[in-house]
Formats: sequence, C-alpha cells, structure tokens
Amino acid sequence: MFYEDHKNQAFYAMLNKENIRYEFLKGNLSSLLKKLKTFDSKTVVHTHGYKAGIFGRLACIVTKHRCISTYHAGEAGTGKLKIYNKLDKLLSPLSTNFAVSEQIKASLKNATLLENFIAINSSSIHFNRCDNKTLNIGFVGRLSFEKGPDIFCRLAENMQQDLDIKFHIFGDGPLKGEVPNLHNLQYHGLVERNDIWSKIDVLLICSREEGLPMALLEAISEQKFIISSAVGAIPSIIKHDETGFLMLEANAQHCQYQVEKLLLLPEEQTKNIINNAYKILEERFSGKQQFLILQKAYTGT
Repeated sequence: MFYEDHKNQAFYAMLNKENIRYEFLKGNLSSLLKKLKTFDSKTVVHTHGYKAGIFGRLACIVTKHRCISTYHAGEAGTGKLKIYNKLDKLLSPLSTNFAVSEQIKASLKNATLLENFIAINSSSIHFNRCDNKTLNIGFVGRLSFEKGPDIFCRLAENMQQDLDIKFHIFGDGPLKGEVPNLHNLQYHGLVERNDIWSKIDVLLICSREEGLPMALLEAISEQKFIISSAVGAIPSIIKHDETGFLMLEANAQHCQYQVEKLLLLPEEQTKNIINNAYKILEERFSGKQQFLILQKAYTGT
C-alpha cells in the first residue's frame, strides 16, 4: 500500500511482473484511516519508511490495529527529512519495531534486530568476468547523496584512462540528472535484478550513511566481489581482506586504491574472499531465523 502514487512507473512494472498486489492512498491521513477501517481487527500493519511509520502508527491507534515498523535507513538526513526521521523515532513506542542493523537499533527505544534476508543462489563459487577483457564495477541503489553516486561518478572520471575497467550505475533518484556522460560509465536506470548481476563483477558501495543494503546481500549471493565504505552494518559482514575490501573513507581516492588493489589480487585469493562472504550469507541471511521472528510478531505470540 503506497501513501500516494509516486509516479514510479518502473517500480510498479516490476511489482506487476511479480504479481504483487498494490494500491495507492490519496496522500493524506484520512484516506489511510478510511482504508484501515475496512480491515478486520486481526490485520497487522507493517510500515517501511519514515512517513509510512509516522502516519501508520497514528492511524493504528485510531483503528486499533497492531502496527509493526521496520527501520531500514541509517542516515539522519537534512531539512524536512531530518525532521521526519526524528518524529519517526519519537513515535517508535507506538509500534513493535525492527531494525536492520545494531547501529539503527541503538538509536531506538524499543527495537529488535531483524537483519535483511534473501533467497540464496546456491551455484558454485566463481569469479569469471562478464567480459574477459574488462572488469565491470557497479553502483546499485538509490541515487541520493547519502548513497554516494557522486563519489562513484568521480571515480569513473578519474579512471577514464584505464581501458580495462568499465563502470555501471543501476538505480534512480534525485541525483539521476548529475550522472556525467563518460565513455567508461553507463547509466542503466531501474532494472530487474537479473539484469544487474549479469553485467558486473564487482559491487562498489560508496555510501556515506547506510543500514544494511539489500544490494550487498544479493551481490554476495551472486558471487560478486565487494568493495565498500565501512558504514552501518556492512563491517559486520565485510571484513577487510577476508570477505571483501573496506575503505577507510567514502571518497574517490580510497575507492580507486581498492579497485587497483583488486586488479593485482591473484585469482585464487579473489575466489577465497568471495567464498568467505558467501558462507556468512548462508549462516545469517537465508531467512530462516528472520521468518521465525516475523511470525512471532505478526501472530502476537
């Protein structure tokens, strides 16, 4: 259920393809209240996002439905977003709360850790480049300041002379119009997951702030090498030189250093690092434990 129609046609098309039902409210609290009153008392409202959390909790008090909220984002934000995030956290006592990282959990008064989870690709570990002559590096996520697409673009600009490397951006967002036109950088927009992982060898996360990005888990499942800034819950998965590379800072200079380091890494060592990350994925993010936690919350037992 969307608070309003955000005109995100590419995302709606993906939902339609997966046969996921959805509907739009009218962008106000009254339309949410009217809709919730059509559901029986056993219906549980699970909110995702600061605005959904704020209005969802307030509406559930009126309609007497149970409200569950998941806190995904680790960034504080600026301007109106900062105010919304603060209000979202202040109202957290009105719902049963989950946080996707320990860092986010610590910022709330009552929350349980519920790490993201995915269906794991069980194919054998490999690191065969999509293009034998080129290392393809991808940015996957929302094009917003905290995710650092500007850092990724600056890296691509700085490495234009390296003909063995190509950069790819997947996603949409407010900084879409700032993606430069470079011969070694391709912007793909919002595409299906399979169209991402078949085109890249390395996932580069240059976020300034982060929770636990789903793209990280998906990339590990698809046996992609991870280079990331050490933010949010990422260091709990990516250990430098063991399960990927961590950057000291989220900037183009540190990104380039790690990319150049990967180019010199022996193939066997590269495979070992990917394999180590995959083992952590199997142990913590297969969804078995997460399902039990969600089931308990939904049933109220």
